[in-house]
Amino acid sequence: MTATSRIPEDTPIARTAVGDDEEATDALLRAARRAHVDLDGPDPQLYDQIDAGALDNLTAHNRANEGSGEFVLVVGLWDRTFVVRPDAVEVYP
Repeated sequence: MTATSRIPEDTPIARTAVGDDEEATDALLRAARRAHVDLDGPDPQLYDQIDAGALDNLTAHNRANEGSGEFVLVVGLWDRTFVVRPDAVEVYP
């Protein structure tokens, strides 16, 4: 995992909404599939790259506390840039 400092200006190659009762990591994996990431390949698995529980808890906390403001997490995974928001995950080349 590599941290990036900003949201790319390009058009995302994949975008998926995070369902109301869905964990953020599940939406992230669906977005990765839409971006043609080989999740069964030799590349590190998601759980080897991020703390999925922490991501899910951060998203759940933000949803429960609407007045706390929106968060955006920008992270490099599988040679792509992922932008995670409480309501959507976008993938950039």
